[in-house]
Amino acid sequence: MLQLGLAENKCLIFKGKKFPQPKHEDLQILLSQPNTILLYPSKTSVDIKSLDYEDNSYNIVIIDGTWPQAKAIYASSPILHNLQQIKLLSSNTSSYIIRTQPTEGCLSTLETAAEALSQLEREPQYKEQLIKPLHMLCKYQLENGAVTHQSKEFLIKTNMYPKLIGKRLSKLLRSSHDNVI
Repeated sequence: MLQLGLAENKCLIFKGKKFPQPKHEDLQILLSQPNTILLYPSKTSVDIKSLDYEDNSYNIVIIDGTWPQAKAIYASSPILHNLQQIKLLSSNTSSYIIRTQPTEGCLSTLETAAEALSQLEREPQYKEQLIKPLHMLCKYQLENGAVTHQSKEFLIKTNMYPKLIGKRLSKLLRSSHDNVI
């Protein structure tokens, strides 16, 4: 959806679990450019709002996948570690309501990219334009039998999650609950 929503050649997609690979023509060059940034919430990442927008244009690298997949791709691609890393500090709720998100603040890759581009370009309408197809997809699926989903975090906290959770997740949820109180 993102590729279709942007101008031609403004969204390049490289498939794989480790980057770059020989089949990824020109990716090595793109990743070595000083204005290429990685949207990834590491310990060293900075808020996207702290970037210098006025004098710079940026190539944004976004890893698409579940969190475990994204972490694995990042870990197996050392070239990504050399990029300036940015993060989104947002309290938005996902519009992808037909999918169970891990926690309340999680966004789909499309929503994350739309938010990042809107902030970098200082054009809030980009976000709305780019996620409009997602809204239509969800609407269509809801009209044809799909149901809305709450986040996994919400289901666990309200004792509605149908599966057992592990000790690590249970501890994480307790500590996040303790920090909120």
